[in-house]
Amino acid sequence: MDALRSSRADYPLLSTRFLQQGWGFEELDDSMRAEFLEKWHKRSVLSWKELAQHPRHGLGSEFIPASAIKPQIPRQFQDVEKFRVYRHKGNLPFAGWKDGEVFYVIWIEKAYNELYMH
Repeated sequence: MDALRSSRADYPLLSTRFLQQGWGFEELDDSMRAEFLEKWHKRSVLSWKELAQHPRHGLGSEFIPASAIKPQIPRQFQDVEKFRVYRHKGNLPFAGWKDGEVFYVIWIEKAYNELYMH
Protein backbone atom coordinates (compact mmCIF):
# COMPACT_ATOMS: atom_id res chain seq x y z
CA MET A 1 0.00 0.00 0.00
CA ASP A 2 2.92 2.36 0.65
CA ALA A 3 4.06 1.97 -2.96
CA LEU A 4 0.59 2.95 -4.14
CA ARG A 5 0.75 6.18 -2.14
CA SER A 6 4.36 6.91 -3.01
CA SER A 7 5.18 9.82 -5.28
CA ARG A 8 7.53 7.40 -7.02
CA ALA A 9 4.56 5.37 -8.29
CA ASP A 10 4.67 7.54 -11.44
CA TYR A 11 1.11 6.84 -12.55
CA PRO A 12 -0.77 9.50 -14.50
CA LEU A 13 -3.11 11.81 -12.66
CA LEU A 14 -5.59 13.96 -14.58
CA SER A 15 -6.44 17.58 -13.81
CA THR A 16 -8.92 19.88 -15.53
CA ARG A 17 -7.79 22.90 -13.51
CA PHE A 18 -6.69 24.78 -16.65
CA LEU A 19 -9.37 23.46 -19.04
CA GLN A 20 -10.25 26.43 -21.24
CA GLN A 21 -13.75 27.80 -21.63
CA GLY A 22 -15.29 26.59 -24.88
CA TRP A 23 -12.96 23.57 -24.97
CA GLY A 24 -14.38 21.47 -22.14
CA PHE A 25 -16.81 18.68 -21.42
CA GLU A 26 -19.88 20.87 -21.97
CA GLU A 27 -19.04 21.06 -25.67
CA LEU A 28 -18.77 17.27 -26.07
CA ASP A 29 -21.62 14.86 -26.72
CA ASP A 30 -22.29 11.97 -24.33
CA SER A 31 -20.35 9.44 -26.41
CA MET A 32 -17.29 11.72 -26.45
CA ARG A 33 -17.44 12.25 -22.69
CA ALA A 34 -17.80 8.51 -22.10
CA GLU A 35 -14.88 7.60 -24.35
CA PHE A 36 -12.70 10.32 -22.80
CA LEU A 37 -13.27 8.78 -19.36
CA GLU A 38 -12.91 5.18 -20.55
CA LYS A 39 -9.61 5.87 -22.28
CA TRP A 40 -8.24 7.88 -19.35
CA HIS A 41 -9.19 5.04 -17.01
CA LYS A 42 -7.12 2.67 -19.19
CA ARG A 43 -4.22 5.12 -19.09
CA SER A 44 -4.47 5.54 -15.32
CA VAL A 45 -3.48 1.94 -14.61
CA LEU A 46 -0.31 2.27 -16.70
CA SER A 47 2.81 4.10 -15.59
CA TRP A 48 4.03 7.11 -17.56
CA LYS A 49 6.86 4.89 -18.81
CA GLU A 50 4.39 2.26 -20.04
CA LEU A 51 2.22 4.92 -21.70
CA ALA A 52 5.26 6.16 -23.61
CA GLN A 53 5.43 2.74 -25.30
CA HIS A 54 1.87 2.97 -26.68
CA PRO A 55 1.15 4.30 -30.19
CA ARG A 56 0.08 7.93 -30.45
CA HIS A 57 -3.30 6.98 -31.91
CA GLY A 58 -3.83 4.38 -29.19
CA LEU A 59 -3.35 5.19 -25.51
CA GLY A 60 -0.05 6.96 -26.18
CA SER A 61 0.65 10.57 -27.03
CA GLU A 62 2.53 12.87 -29.35
CA PHE A 63 3.77 16.44 -29.12
CA ILE A 64 2.36 19.39 -31.05
CA PRO A 65 4.34 22.66 -31.30
CA ALA A 66 2.72 25.57 -29.47
CA SER A 67 2.84 27.50 -32.74
CA ALA A 68 0.38 24.97 -34.27
CA ILE A 69 -2.26 25.47 -31.55
CA LYS A 70 -5.12 27.63 -32.84
CA PRO A 71 -6.78 28.90 -29.62
CA GLN A 72 -5.07 31.35 -27.32
CA ILE A 73 -2.57 29.71 -24.99
CA PRO A 74 -3.28 30.45 -21.31
CA ARG A 75 -0.77 32.74 -19.59
CA GLN A 76 0.45 29.88 -17.35
CA PHE A 77 1.68 28.06 -20.45
CA GLN A 78 3.02 30.94 -22.57
CA ASP A 79 6.58 29.62 -22.28
CA VAL A 80 5.68 26.06 -23.35
CA GLU A 81 7.17 25.14 -26.73
CA LYS A 82 5.12 21.97 -27.30
CA PHE A 83 2.00 20.40 -25.86
CA ARG A 84 1.30 16.73 -25.24
CA VAL A 85 -1.69 15.36 -27.18
CA TYR A 86 -3.77 12.27 -26.37
CA ARG A 87 -6.85 10.95 -28.17
CA HIS A 88 -10.39 10.55 -26.91
CA LYS A 89 -13.21 9.52 -29.30
CA GLY A 90 -11.71 8.02 -32.43
CA ASN A 91 -8.64 10.12 -33.07
CA LEU A 92 -10.00 13.41 -31.74
CA PRO A 93 -7.26 15.01 -29.65
CA PHE A 94 -7.09 16.65 -26.28
CA ALA A 95 -3.99 18.60 -25.42
CA GLY A 96 -2.28 19.79 -22.30
CA TRP A 97 0.83 19.86 -20.18
CA LYS A 98 2.44 17.18 -18.00
CA ASP A 99 3.97 18.38 -14.75
CA GLY A 100 5.36 15.52 -12.71
CA GLU A 101 2.65 12.87 -12.48
CA VAL A 102 -0.16 15.29 -13.36
CA PHE A 103 -1.48 15.85 -16.87
CA TYR A 104 -3.33 19.17 -17.08
CA VAL A 105 -5.95 19.10 -19.84
CA ILE A 106 -6.16 22.51 -21.52
CA TRP A 107 -8.22 21.82 -24.65
CA ILE A 108 -10.51 18.98 -25.78
CA GLU A 109 -11.28 19.00 -29.49
CA LYS A 110 -14.85 18.14 -30.53
CA ALA A 111 -14.35 18.38 -34.33
CA TYR A 112 -11.21 17.79 -36.39
CA ASN A 113 -8.96 20.77 -37.14
CA GLU A 114 -10.41 23.07 -34.47
CA LEU A 115 -7.43 22.75 -32.12
CA TYR A 116 -4.72 22.39 -34.79
CA MET A 117 -4.50 21.25 -38.41
CA HIS A 118 -4.27 17.45 -38.63
